Amino acid sequence: MTWDRTSTRTLAVDPAALWDVLADVENWPRWDPDVARVALHGPVATGSTGFLYPSGGFRGGVHAKIAKDFTFTSWRPGHEFTLRQPVPLGTMDLRLSVAAVPGGAELTQRIVLDTPLRAVMVRIIGADIVANFGRKCAALTELAAAKTS
Repeated sequence: MTWDRTSTRTLAVDPAALWDVLADVENWPRWDPDVARVALHGPVATGSTGFLYPSGGFRGGVHAKIAKDFTFTSWRPGHEFTLRQPVPLGTMDLRLSVAAVPGGAELTQRIVLDTPLRAVMVRIIGADIVANFGRKCAALTELAAAKTS
């Protein structure tokens, strides 16, 4: 019933600059190829909500019509956040965390799909989130480096 994947990479950037890019939620499409738009319903904090518009014509269109708001189930400035997105018959939790390590910042992404329809949800979104981790890291590195130059 549960699908759980974790990806980690060390980025040669200042951890605070990386967090600044991640914390700019409405600009996620600049670095996340899976996201077309994010609309927040207030300031970001644990418990706050928003609506995420996925990229992709079919996927984005269906999501926009049937999906409910996501909720930040954790928001620890400078360190991590987790958002919970309702999916058919369950949830998707996406956690991104930043840790200072020698040489820069370690970025960890964890996605957990908890639904009896996990095979379908993995094909629709989960596999892309994992497969695009390298692209996200490259874009995040560029954006975070620009903040410190």
